[in-house]
Amino acid sequence: MRSDFFRKPTGSRTPRPGSAQGPRPGGGKPSGPRQDRSQGGTSWEKSADWYDRILGERGSELYQAVVIPQALDLLQPQRGEFILDLGCGQGVFSRAMADKGAKVTGVDAAPTLIAKARTYQSRTPIRYYDRDAAELGGLGEFDAASAILCLQNMEHLDKVIAATAAVLKPGGRMLWVLNHPAFRIPRQTSWGHEEERKIQYRRVDAYSSTLGIPITMHPGKADSESTVSFHRSLETLTATGFAAGLSMVGLKEWYSHKESQPGPRARAENRARKEFPLFLAMLWRK
Repeated sequence: MRSDFFRKPTGSRTPRPGSAQGPRPGGGKPSGPRQDRSQGGTSWEKSADWYDRILGERGSELYQAVVIPQALDLLQPQRGEFILDLGCGQGVFSRAMADKGAKVTGVDAAPTLIAKARTYQSRTPIRYYDRDAAELGGLGEFDAASAILCLQNMEHLDKVIAATAAVLKPGGRMLWVLNHPAFRIPRQTSWGHEEERKIQYRRVDAYSSTLGIPITMHPGKADSESTVSFHRSLETLTATGFAAGLSMVGLKEWYSHKESQPGPRARAENRARKEFPLFLAMLWRK
């Protein structure tokens, strides 16, 4: 899983109402994500120890309060089902599904995170593999697959989704959970406050462009490693699923559970949390 809240920061600052970061401007619709290869690519291996200290065995507060329960409710993992967890990291969602009795296989490209996942216990044994999410041959067939807050860290999304669709059984389902692509784009979205109207608003500087946005893993640290976050519009995202032969059967937008402490802007902040979702969840079926 990848996220600025749970697993890794997607920007250099934390917005007030507990939701977004912002992205870099760009016009038009390039054929592929624009990115700076000098920023260190998409690997989280260099920051695996740091990330594990942040996320740990159970995940962050937002993960526990919002993502895990709602993802389980949408995917509905059943006892005995074979489920693939893409970008599993140290296995937080893998264990949540295993606790429901599913037979889970987790894959992640960061060997250290896979090693850490194996140190955490689950009620049902989990298979973990250090491999690219686009290389799933030999793992078997699956009743379902999950991709929780990791797709925005995958450059070749079309290859990942096609590879996953290939190992799903007919009728198999796949759950995508992403930072909301309309409201949480690193360096392209931010919070603002209009004092006269007493409102907290969301500013969006770019949306349609496909972007590869350099992200600093340790903001404020001079020699911090970097990764890349990939922004794709809803049209681009859904076209990837359709091209892989999947049908969308569910869509949800999830909001923050937090409340501001009493203060002059608390009312506006709490209202904004209910207007601008943190996450987008899409359920697909083969």
